[in-house]
Amino acid sequence: MTFTAEGKVEGDHVSVCAGGSEIKIGLMGSDYPTPEEVLLASSLSCLMLTVVYVAREKGVKLDEVSGCIQGDMDPRGFQGEPGIPPGVLEVRYNVRVKGNDARIKEIIEESERRCPMKDTLVRSVKVKVNWDIES
Repeated sequence: MTFTAEGKVEGDHVSVCAGGSEIKIGLMGSDYPTPEEVLLASSLSCLMLTVVYVAREKGVKLDEVSGCIQGDMDPRGFQGEPGIPPGVLEVRYNVRVKGNDARIKEIIEESERRCPMKDTLVRSVKVKVNWDIES
């Protein structure tokens, strides 16, 4: 399975089409979420949706799944300072699951193992960049 997103810069943001929807992602200080915020939003929603998916697989009724995620970044890395990574340095999830089923702890543990975005954040992923330079 391959996922695809396509985008184009429009001033201080990029309009990206993914899954048939348009998402606008902007520079820090613009009116749009930054790439880092979109990464965090994707990661949080993926873990929460994985909880829902696993609960449905096991026939467990959940009353609510909600959460918050935070990520820390040192902007000096993006500004080119040597020795400081330019990306997010730490991610913290806080997810609340409400329900009365005794299997909720099992659901949470399995969801954390199976969540694709959490796996992507913690595992080294091959990345290839191809540049097309036109005159």
